[in-house]
Amino acid sequence: MLLRRLLKTILYLSLSLLFFILLSIIVLFFPAEKKCSQKNQHIYVYHTWAHTEIMIPLHYFREDFVKYFPTLLRHNTLGYMAFSYGDQDFMMHTPSWSDINLKLISKALFINTPALVRVGHYRHINKKESVKIELSNVCTDKLKESILNSFSTQNEKFIRYEDEYRNPDVFYFKAKEAYSLFHTCNSWSGNRLRDAGLKVPYLTPFAQEVVYHYR
Repeated sequence: MLLRRLLKTILYLSLSLLFFILLSIIVLFFPAEKKCSQKNQHIYVYHTWAHTEIMIPLHYFREDFVKYFPTLLRHNTLGYMAFSYGDQDFMMHTPSWSDINLKLISKALFINTPALVRVGHYRHINKKESVKIELSNVCTDKLKESILNSFSTQNEKFIRYEDEYRNPDVFYFKAKEAYSLFHTCNSWSGNRLRDAGLKVPYLTPFAQEVVYHYR
């Protein structure tokens, strides 16, 4: 009886995951309408096969970024601000792909778990693994606003999460929304870009879906 229930649960989860993947492929061809007609600014979206980061030139919003991330920037005036999102345990306990295990993956996907926003300052970025997206001043402002609104706050300040790696160029902060199968790192990136008025599908669980219409 227990084995039968277990098999039914596995089957249910497998079918649900398959349906979700098929749905994300279908909506890929019905993206949000693009609202950024002008192209006087640009950003980059760095992507691997599983993850995306939004890269904004630091000088666009240096005063705002210094206000929120003064220790991270340390008087830097050039480079890029990189923003990405992920499951808290995943970010803290998988510094390399070899550290990923089935328990972490299952927990992250099938349970609403605490999430972090990863903020980095990069002097240079790998443009070969990044997609350049041109957009207007208004859309760039909306993108910044959407990103900053995704942070959890306390007393009007972002909540810093002290990580064990202590990379001086990367900080972690508590995210407002929990991580789940329906709100992954790529969903977060897709939501931010869509909020900015860019042509992005309404469902982006995978990295390639985020940049599909800009490659």
